[in-house]
Amino acid sequence: MGQDREERRQVSCRQGAGQRPQVHGLPVNYRHAFHAGSAADVLKHVVLLETLDLVLQKPKPLFVLDTHAGEGLYRLQPEGEADEGIRRLWGRRGEWPILGGYFEAVGRFNGTRLRDYPGSPLLISERLRPEDRLVAVEEASGAHAALQQVLRSPHSQIFLGNGYHALKALLPPRERRGVILIDPPYERVTERSTLLTGLKTALQRFRQGIYLIWYPIKDKRDAERLVAVLSALGDHLCVELLTWPADVKSRLNGSGLLILNPPYGLKKRLGEVVPTLAQILTRDGTPRYRVR
Repeated sequence: MGQDREERRQVSCRQGAGQRPQVHGLPVNYRHAFHAGSAADVLKHVVLLETLDLVLQKPKPLFVLDTHAGEGLYRLQPEGEADEGIRRLWGRRGEWPILGGYFEAVGRFNGTRLRDYPGSPLLISERLRPEDRLVAVEEASGAHAALQQVLRSPHSQIFLGNGYHALKALLPPRERRGVILIDPPYERVTERSTLLTGLKTALQRFRQGIYLIWYPIKDKRDAERLVAVLSALGDHLCVELLTWPADVKSRLNGSGLLILNPPYGLKKRLGEVVPTLAQILTRDGTPRYRVR
């Protein structure tokens, strides 16, 4: 109990002085609730589940940290971004057995109809074994309260606080094996600098961790700059999927994940899965993706 209280205090503390922004980019205004079930969510969660499936093949306990956890479960709106994401897949899911694990995970939170979409903390929790541990961090009090109502597994903890502070407060984990999902909203122009600072701190404390960093693709050059900076931090795998051409700045054209210390076999697995997603989710008939 004392350790939990100390972890909560450290996660909630304010960012220290002297940290200056270094990398800037376009603000995106990405929020979990408004984009639940979108093409970006589908890609992110497919990559997350494929990563977990590979890591969980080993018997040793696993720690998972979700730094920007959100509300956990979202009621899909009659019209919304899910129309170009999970709804485009769901009615014909039997045609794509390669995505069966993802469909099964989403299906656990729905009956015969697709009504709700699970966020990353619920998808992670459903994958973990009794000996594993999840810590979900959320800064918005309303989203934190909602997450507490839906995430009730004995191996999960929910902290109200800053996800970047959690990278320092909670690492290294006692399990010595970990997957860290960093899925920020990119609403501030300094978000990328804050991300880079937090990630460098995390790697200093827990170099062997597997880090999944989600990023939007609204402007091609902006995304490439971010990927270049993140890629320089270590062994990596870059996965991107675009539903529109990459050089139109007025909308979210796609998204990607940069995986640091990817587990063995992930590149091969995503090389099989992502092309299928690209063919289904493209909005102009031209699949655009990369796994490298």
